[in-house]
Amino acid sequence: MEVKFALSDLFNFKGFSIKGILKDFDRMIVNFKRRNKTGICPVCNKKRRKPLEKKVRIIRESHLVGQKCYIRVQAFRIKCSCGYVGMEKLTFAQIEKRYTDRFAKYVYSLCEKMSLTDAAKAAQINWRTAKKLDKLILKEKFKDLKDVNPTRIGVDEIAHEKGHKYLTIVRDVDKGVIWVGEGRKKEVLDKFFQELGKEKCMRITVAVIDMWDPYIKSIKENTNAEIVFDKFHIAKKINEAVDKIRKEEFAKADKRERIMMKHKRFLILARQKRLDDGKREELNELLKLNKSLSEAYLLKEQILDIFDEKDIEIAIKRFKSWKKNVHKSNFSEFEQVLKTMETYWYGIENYFKHHVTNGASEGYNNKIGLIKRRAFGFRDIEYLKLKILQICS
Repeated sequence: MEVKFALSDLFNFKGFSIKGILKDFDRMIVNFKRRNKTGICPVCNKKRRKPLEKKVRIIRESHLVGQKCYIRVQAFRIKCSCGYVGMEKLTFAQIEKRYTDRFAKYVYSLCEKMSLTDAAKAAQINWRTAKKLDKLILKEKFKDLKDVNPTRIGVDEIAHEKGHKYLTIVRDVDKGVIWVGEGRKKEVLDKFFQELGKEKCMRITVAVIDMWDPYIKSIKENTNAEIVFDKFHIAKKINEAVDKIRKEEFAKADKRERIMMKHKRFLILARQKRLDDGKREELNELLKLNKSLSEAYLLKEQILDIFDEKDIEIAIKRFKSWKKNVHKSNFSEFEQVLKTMETYWYGIENYFKHHVTNGASEGYNNKIGLIKRRAFGFRDIEYLKLKILQICS
């Protein structure tokens, strides 16, 4: 009695009761009998008493006692006054599907934690079937932006394939990734704002991006948000300038200097405050050896320290002082960075106002890379986009 009650509770399907269980080789088949003589129309939910045809359906269910499990039911093909002709509505499985909703969710939960191959092996199905079930649930879960209400967004791109093929990643700064589009053109980001809706777009107050003009144009056209340029993107340009100077000085150096400068790239690009005593001493010895490299390093440290400043007025004063130092140094590499910063100063100034970055996007980029490696690459871009939303949202 205890076992029967447990099974009845497990297979509590409306309109059906357990008739018996059959073990057939490596699978369990649970037979059901109907408790009523009516079929429900999936369109209008009306009951239809006279079926056109009776069909036996064998549907895959989640494992039972560690073995494959199927359920066997008699289903009706009906004709409804609303015009529908086809199989009746079942509460536990979609029309014409060969698996229950519970089994689909089980496969989905496996795919969330492991590769398709491993998930398919655990569920004892083909990997293509595992992907199909996972994708169906993901599409339903992330079908629109109805429940998304961002006030601060971050926009970034990531290469998903060789040949300059990118995905645009939009995240809610306070939550996670909310949208993924193919490409990095203005039209791609425009599509996000169209899906979000004009009313929600007007609620966005801050947009954190790098200095990519198509994104800037789209944000300005679709929102009233203040654009903030990511300080890590600016730091990257500063480090590139320092690295160019390092390479130039290495090329001009004598044998002794080259030995000292060799394999020191990451030491020179690291923030001084993050170095331990040993590394700091090693860096100081290197900078004493080369005046140009020492000046470039100081310019780098000065501007990065300015981005740590909390007071906007002090930050602007310090930036003006740094600007004078750049002009005195005559480094063309820093002059080019300074020119870029002055062109996009409005977004840099907004950083000191809001102090938000796209730093979290780098973490998401690492996760996306893991998704791609786990799948050995994705040919189905739509599926990749859905997996990004699942893992990074």
